[in-house]
Amino acid sequence: MTTPFDQQPQPVPPSEGTNDAPEDRANAPTVPNTVPAGQPNVASDGATTTPMTPATASQRPAGAPFDRVYAVSPQQLFQVIHDQLTTGATFTLDNENTQTGAFSFRSYDGVNCTLTVVPQGAAGAAIRLEATGNESAKRVDEFLAALDKRIGVAPAPATHGAGAATGFAGAAAPAVLAPNAQGVKKTSKLAVFAIIWGVLFVLAQFVDVSGRSWGGLLFATVIPALLSGFAVYVTRPSGKVQGRVLAWVAVGITVVGLVIGGVFVIRDEADRAELEASLATKCEAYSWPESDIAALLPQPKSTKGEIRSESSDYFHIKVCDTDAKQYADYVKSVQDNGFTVDYSKSADSFNAKNADGYSVSVSRNTDDETIMSITIQVPEKKEDTSTDGDAAKQDDKSTDTGTDSSDANKQSDQSSDQKAQQNTNDSADFKSTMDSYEAFIDEYVAFMNKYQKSDNVVSMATDYASMMKRYSEFSQKVDAIDENSLSSEDSAYYTEVMTRCTQKLASVGQ
Repeated sequence: MTTPFDQQPQPVPPSEGTNDAPEDRANAPTVPNTVPAGQPNVASDGATTTPMTPATASQRPAGAPFDRVYAVSPQQLFQVIHDQLTTGATFTLDNENTQTGAFSFRSYDGVNCTLTVVPQGAAGAAIRLEATGNESAKRVDEFLAALDKRIGVAPAPATHGAGAATGFAGAAAPAVLAPNAQGVKKTSKLAVFAIIWGVLFVLAQFVDVSGRSWGGLLFATVIPALLSGFAVYVTRPSGKVQGRVLAWVAVGITVVGLVIGGVFVIRDEADRAELEASLATKCEAYSWPESDIAALLPQPKSTKGEIRSESSDYFHIKVCDTDAKQYADYVKSVQDNGFTVDYSKSADSFNAKNADGYSVSVSRNTDDETIMSITIQVPEKKEDTSTDGDAAKQDDKSTDTGTDSSDANKQSDQSSDQKAQQNTNDSADFKSTMDSYEAFIDEYVAFMNKYQKSDNVVSMATDYASMMKRYSEFSQKVDAIDENSLSSEDSAYYTEVMTRCTQKLASVGQ
């Protein structure tokens, strides 16, 4: 609809002019002759005419300049009247003029009305209402009461009919009616909901979750941002609801949540970068240690790397700038140094022992194949559980005391049975240990693959440390097994399990 009074013309009241359009004239009310008494009417040709008497007299009392003065703009008042006439059931809109602010409408029981909106400058806007027909005063009062309610003012005293206290006759212009405290518009529920959602969004930023990222934060911001944005739109001055302050509060809360979430994302990224830096290999110049355990290994060709651990019984180094050929040559040189016992070998890993039981492991980093990892450790010391000396002493004692040979034979048979039972128990414990080790390797491989693919390794740092501790404990148990004391069956089982575990470990990160 075109905004009324765009060019601000002065509307002509129905009693002072006529509508331009034919349909306006057809629906216009009968206007009484306003020539003063005692003076003849003169037509345009100079002839004297007889004053016209309307069929039904207007019910609007003379002398009242306006029926209502509202503290709203003419445009707002025109729109409210339009909405009332187009949505109500009592009156039917016949015609409206957006330039002059004039309406023609009628009630269902035959009351014809003409209303004009008149700008009043700083005071707002006023209306002039003319009505003809039966019980017009009742319908006019009904229309004005409905209009007051729509604009949001307290009910005004009756201005027509028996309910009027003083009527219009001789009355001054009505007082300006400003909207009451409740206002025309209702508070926007969307603005309230946007505030609630914004508060939840802020609280969610303090929840400790893994995988914080800028993408996730922006995705979580979409809903509160849309709600607050729509709340600002629907509470605009020309909107149908109020609550613009609440809408902007929702916007502010959303911004606060975004800032807090951004701080947490930056902090988590810093922690993640710090952890990754601590796990990354520092490719710096190193000096090959002169310890006895390191002397068992050949020195790599590359002089850049990082010594991770060094002691009298353990040595671990990561060597940088090592290609596939250099890795293969180094593995061959390790074998030439005597590490050929119980070895297992693949394209990326090598495990073996020497005759003295020293264990060595050489592998290539799956994330960076230019880094070669070398580990060597001394054999685990075992307590001597042999009973051969005690048995010999017992035999000597039997001989010295003249023990019957049959008793000695019985004792020897009993000792053999005990040794057989002990060997059986040892074999069962050995297989149980190897089965537990392989089960852990399966768990370890699954965790490491998940860890290396995770976007937030910081949240897995505790699990990583626990897994490394368990890995060290299982490795010590397996390394403590004396392969020379194993039976041929247990030795074969040991080789089978270790081969499978080596292959599984080689798949980490692939």
